[in-house]
Amino acid sequence: MNWKLLFLTLAGSIGAAQASEPAYPLLDGRCDEYQRVGAEVVAEDDTISVLLFQDADYVWLCYALPEDSYGTLDLLVDSPGLADPINLHVSARLGEWRAGHRDEGTQESRSDRWWKIHGWWSNAARWNGMRETDEGPRPGFLRSEGRELQLSKARFGRGTWGLNFSIGGVRDADGELKQIVLPSEEGGRIVVEIF
Repeated sequence: MNWKLLFLTLAGSIGAAQASEPAYPLLDGRCDEYQRVGAEVVAEDDTISVLLFQDADYVWLCYALPEDSYGTLDLLVDSPGLADPINLHVSARLGEWRAGHRDEGTQESRSDRWWKIHGWWSNAARWNGMRETDEGPRPGFLRSEGRELQLSKARFGRGTWGLNFSIGGVRDADGELKQIVLPSEEGGRIVVEIF
């Protein structure tokens, strides 16, 4: 028996096997797999739909963006695992601070307070080199397809979560960048049950 030929035949069969569909979203800023994994729409307006998927340990949130948008995010989370509601910030940097205490965050881009996060992650705005402006060189960013977050139930807890989304840099039908607030009602919040 030609063992080399048998080995090559088996290796080819294994390589040709179909990869199974992932059971969880990949944290890549794309929402196309959320429908397949059974996500639910938890908030929407004419421009944005926020999708939520959860398993025993994590909660994923994703929203696709209109073309030529950035989709920065300030997400207020009020959940059983937190002593106080917190703001999760996603732009070119990730940060967090107690809701209503922006001073705990920072406006300074070089501050070491950025990236001090715990129990969550998101795809950040993608830096793309420097560009020349009338005011001198400025950082350039690529537009985003979507924003995606993964939050740990170990930190945020199980039970009723209250969410408020403030999504910036969204291109509207007139070509203007705008901010979308979900829910749109003043003082409202999106309520989701986390098992």
